[in-house]
Amino acid sequence: MPPRPPKSYAWLWVLLGVVTVALVAVVVYVWVLPLVLNDNSDENSARTETVVITSPAAAPQNGVVTPAPNESVPASAARCGSVFSNNEFTTSAVGTSVTSCEFAEEVRYQYVSQGRRGGPVSISAVSPVTGTRYSMNCAGNKVVTCTGGNNAVVYVY
Repeated sequence: MPPRPPKSYAWLWVLLGVVTVALVAVVVYVWVLPLVLNDNSDENSARTETVVITSPAAAPQNGVVTPAPNESVPASAARCGSVFSNNEFTTSAVGTSVTSCEFAEEVRYQYVSQGRRGGPVSISAVSPVTGTRYSMNCAGNKVVTCTGGNNAVVYVY
């Protein structure tokens, strides 16, 4: 009887390669891609403007947001520069002096990323300024008003 050829483990190396590529893809999708798409670098921050409002509007105490009947951005709101593009909600504005444009854009990103529209929704956003995660309650159709955090008010439209 002729000797048996040695067992081939080529399939094992192929499987290991596929698993490695899949793990790298997951890491890029979960950790790297959000950082790249939501880059709040100095270049993007330079395009935002911050306006101090002398009489900030108070956030609702009960956490329920009621948008203005005509759904327009209040004249006292400070418009922020966009740091990412979106066809549905293209702009954000801050409604209090304690709210930064960087945070307003993060709230806009989080609101756009979730699927509900028209009704009340809660989102979570990390402030690029403080590094703290805040819960925000949002409602509205054309102009979405989000309140929460430390008396933060953000308009997404």
